[in-house]
Amino acid sequence: MESSKKIKVLIVKPSSLGDIFHVFPAITILTSVYPDVEIDWIVHPAFADTLKYCPNIRRIIFFQRKELGSVKTFLPHFFKLLSELRQERYDLVVDFQGLFRSAFFAWLARCRQIAGFASPKESAAKFFYSRKIVVPASALHAVDKNISMMQQLLNTANTIPAPVLTTVKEFSEKAEKLLSDSGIVSSDRIIGIIPGARWQSKCWPPAFFAEIISAVNRLHPEFKFLIIGSGSDSKASSEIIKSAANAGIISLTGKTGIGELVETIRRCEFIISNDSGPVHIAAAIDKTVFAFFGPTDPGKTGPYGNKHYIFQADLPCIKCLKRKCSLGTFECHKLEIDKIMDKLNHFINNGAANENAR
Repeated sequence: MESSKKIKVLIVKPSSLGDIFHVFPAITILTSVYPDVEIDWIVHPAFADTLKYCPNIRRIIFFQRKELGSVKTFLPHFFKLLSELRQERYDLVVDFQGLFRSAFFAWLARCRQIAGFASPKESAAKFFYSRKIVVPASALHAVDKNISMMQQLLNTANTIPAPVLTTVKEFSEKAEKLLSDSGIVSSDRIIGIIPGARWQSKCWPPAFFAEIISAVNRLHPEFKFLIIGSGSDSKASSEIIKSAANAGIISLTGKTGIGELVETIRRCEFIISNDSGPVHIAAAIDKTVFAFFGPTDPGKTGPYGNKHYIFQADLPCIKCLKRKCSLGTFECHKLEIDKIMDKLNHFINNGAANENAR
C-alpha cells in the first residue's frame, strides 16, 4: 500500500475496556503512515465510547455478542452485521482479538489482506488470516505486540509518541459536573481509588484499600479520595468509606460511563487500583498507577509504561490466571502496607515515579 493512497481499514477488537485502549498506539502508527486513513471498528456497544478517543474512526460497527449467541436472535443480527461489513471494500482488515469468532467476522468482510497474530488466543483463528504476523519474543506487553503487528503490516519502523488521550469535550463537561455536584472544586487534589475488577481473584478486600487511604490521609490530609467504578463496586465503596471515616472519601461508583470515567481519571493526580480496565485508561492519559496484581502477569497486561508501581506477592501460585483462588486463601492479597506506603510517600513528596516497584 502506498502511503499517499487513501485507504480503508477495518479493526476487529470488540472488547474489553483495557484491551481496546491497548490497540490505540498501533492506530497512531497507522495514522502516521496514512494520515487520511478511514477506519471502521467492530466493537461491543458497551465500549463504543472508547472510540471517541481514537483518531480517524469513520464508522463503528456493533458486535452484539449476546444477540449473536442466542438461537432466537442470531440470524437477524448476523445478517445485519454481515451487511455492515460488506458496505465497504477494505484495503486491510486487522483482527487484534485473536479468537475464532473475531477472525471469522474479519474474514466475512471479503478483504484480500486479513491480518492477525501467528499465535492467536485461539489457534483456529489463524486459518482465516491471509497474513499471520509473528511478533518478537521481546514484545511481551499487549501494547508492544499490537505495535509490532502494525509495524510489520505497514513495513515501517515508525514509533509512537508518549501516550496521551486528548480530551473529549462532551465527556469532560459531564465529568466536571459530576465532580462539582460531589463537592469537588478545581483546587482540590484528588487520588483515584479503583477497588473493583471482573475477577474475584483480582479484587483486594475493601479493608485493604481503607487502610491505605487512612495511612495516606494521616500524612497528606490535603488530598481527597475519589472512588471510581461500576455499580457493582458500590458495596465495596461503602465498606471503604465506613472503614476510613473522615478521610475525605467521595464515591462515584455507578455514576460514570466510559467517557466520564476517562475524564474523571484525568482529574486525579494518580491512581490506586486493582488490576482492572481503568488502569489502562490512566496509563493512556499519562497518570501514574499504583496497582495490585495477583493472578495475572503485569509484564503482559499491566499499565503500559515505566512510570507505574506494581505490587505483586512472591508466591509459587502467583500469575495463576484463575478467576477465583483455587486455594481459597487469597494469599496473593496479603501485601505489606508499609512497603506500599513507602512508594506512595516517595511519589507524593517527589512528584514522579522512576521505576516499577515489584
